[in-house]
Order: sequence, then structure tokens, then C-alpha cells
Amino acid sequence: MKYRPLLIALVLLCAVGCGSKPTMTIRGTAPAECEGLNVYLVPQPFPKAEEVDSTVVRDGKFEFQVDASQVRICDITISRKSPVPFQRLLVAIEPGELEVEIDEYSDGRGTPLNDDLAAWKRAMSEAGTRADEIRREISTLDDPAKIDSLRRLQAQGYADAELITIDIINRNINPLGGFIYMTIERRIDSTIRESLIERGIEKWKPKRELNPKQK
Repeated sequence: MKYRPLLIALVLLCAVGCGSKPTMTIRGTAPAECEGLNVYLVPQPFPKAEEVDSTVVRDGKFEFQVDASQVRICDITISRKSPVPFQRLLVAIEPGELEVEIDEYSDGRGTPLNDDLAAWKRAMSEAGTRADEIRREISTLDDPAKIDSLRRLQAQGYADAELITIDIINRNINPLGGFIYMTIERRIDSTIRESLIERGIEKWKPKRELNPKQK
């Protein structure tokens, strides 16, 4: 009986020490023309070759099993040998299961951060598409009043997209918010920027690591 406390302690130690790390399963589809090609999971925005993961398209599908103990942003891309156009896809690595589709318009869904990332992407895409439509329409006009009206509409579209972006950052004071913040910080209103800084967004903004010679 005197060994029982020691045995219990060893069991508890093993339970803690042997616990599995949180993981993310990424299941994706790719165009049929990409069969047999490599698919890469590339850390962003400052990728290192040794941190790039890869797999192969089989039967139009691919899968990654990724360590998700640290939230980070990556993109999924197919080999340059791809005979068809495709869109690289930004994803947030976090515990859970993510379904992605790599095609001319790529999409991902299934985890909280990636759902926010998809919403941001849609907002940016819709704003860009609408701006292009307005630009083409303006090029066909010679009425200054109509042109001014369309330009105001175009500016409002950009403003609406920025509001969505700021909302997503405010809800994600984490690596996702930091990444998005990095992409727009020079364009946003100084008051909004100061508010985000006060909330601690700078802590999560990606920073390039210096090599030993630069330190």
C-alpha cells in the first residue's frame, strides 16, 4: 500500500506529459488538372523554407494535419506546375477542422478565425469588384454630375469594406487581427489606429525575425 501514492503520482504525470497537442485538420479539394501536384502550406507573411509543409493532390483532394498549439496565418498554394489558374488561400491555423476549396476563387470554412477571415476576404473582393464596375461605367460617361455621383458611390463602398475590416480586427486581438491590421494600418484613420494600439494589436502584428548578424 505504501507504493500506491507513488503509483498515482506517476499516472498523473504521464497523463499530463503525454497529452496530445492541439491540431488542425485541413481537408481540401483542388482542380482535377492538378492531380499529383504538390500543395504547400506556407507561413505568412515572412515564410521560412523549413516551416513550409506539403502534401499531394490525390483524386482531387488533399489533407494536412497541422500542429495548432500556436495560432498563426498561412496560405495554401499549389505547385507552379499547375496547368490551370487558381487563387492562393489565406488560412488561420487553430484547433479544429477546416474545409477548403482551391480553385479560381478559393474558400475555407469551419473554424471561428477562418470564418472571420472568409468574411473579410468576401468584403474586400466585393468592394474591389464593385469599384471596377463603377470605374468601367465612369469611362463611358461625359456627364460630370453622374461621374461625381458614381465616384461617391465607389468611395462609400471602400469605406464600408474598411468598417468590416476594423470590426474583424476589433473582434480578433490575436494573430489574425494582427495580420489584417498589418495590411491596412497605413490607410486607416489615426484615431482608429490609436484605439487598436491601446487594445494591444501591436503585440500580434507579424514582425520579421532578424538574423544574428542584424541583431
